[in-house]
Amino acid sequence: MQVAVEKAPVPANHSVRRLSALSIGLPARRYLEIGVCDGHTFFEVPADTKVGVDPNFRFNWKDRIATNIQLHPQTSDEWFMTREQSSSFDLIFIDGLHTFEQTLRDFCNSLSVAHRKTVWVIDDTVPSDVFSTWPNQREAVEFRKQAVARWGSDVKVSGAWHGDVFKVIFAIHDFFPMMSYCTIEKRANPQTIIWQERRGAFKPRFDNFEVISRLSWFDFRKHLDVMNFVSEECALQRAIDACGAFPPKPSKA
Repeated sequence: MQVAVEKAPVPANHSVRRLSALSIGLPARRYLEIGVCDGHTFFEVPADTKVGVDPNFRFNWKDRIATNIQLHPQTSDEWFMTREQSSSFDLIFIDGLHTFEQTLRDFCNSLSVAHRKTVWVIDDTVPSDVFSTWPNQREAVEFRKQAVARWGSDVKVSGAWHGDVFKVIFAIHDFFPMMSYCTIEKRANPQTIIWQERRGAFKPRFDNFEVISRLSWFDFRKHLDVMNFVSEECALQRAIDACGAFPPKPSKA
């Protein structure tokens, strides 16, 4: 049976919409993006200074460098190890390799370029099905394709892939009690917004890094509450309220 694979529909503007709202609301003067790819998000987010890191830019990156734009054609690990800048970022978007280990490392490394009111957005934190959680994209799509062929379905097979990034949120829940977060599940691709604010009534769910690293799709479904799902509007407002610049108090007459 021939099974067609349908490319996962991901609206091009969902990341731009959310990151732009955060950038304007905070406001964010310095923006860092890990995993720039074709640059559709990076070049649309408003910020005074923007830094992009990707080992394989899908555009001529040398032609896009400007006074306020820095592009680094290297892995995020290499960039964090060799960067010379000491300044921090107001808004950080992590959309690199969609594996638990790499995304967690990117998040931990990014703490070194953050300040008290930095806001993070991590992409693809909610897998769409059991195949979507497999850390290898090509194999994930192939496994889904084989399963559909075996079951005899004539529907097109989704090419959706999120990797096991969801485990990063579980790790933050258990090991970063000074970080608050909420996850946008609906309205396009799922993403989690994170900022530095102590969570009340902290209690680890697993309290074991190895256990978290071995979680499956079914474990994810059993512990959905850990993701702290809210609407897009609520997620953006919470981060802005916690980290945005407060307006000056009116002067007394």
